[in-house]
Amino acid sequence: MKAHFDGKVIVPDEPVDLPVNTPLDVEVRPPGWVSPEVAAAAAESKRPEVIARRLAALKEFRQHGVRGANIPDEMLRRENMYGDDRR
Repeated sequence: MKAHFDGKVIVPDEPVDLPVNTPLDVEVRPPGWVSPEVAAAAAESKRPEVIARRLAALKEFRQHGVRGANIPDEMLRRENMYGDDRR
């Protein structure tokens, strides 16, 4: 959740629907913070050999598709995918 520090306490920037005195574990970090694991994965994904491997896989997929993945149009309708009648 987004919040700010008013000098005494941390104040949510939007209403929070929690019962009074609900115990919470709170992690405080600055806006835009990225975990080391996510930063490492992002850096790895930008390596030229990784990009080349992914582009080759995409090209292969585009040329041949996935065997057995013929999904009837009726099954792709929203109500069949999500089990609702919203349209």
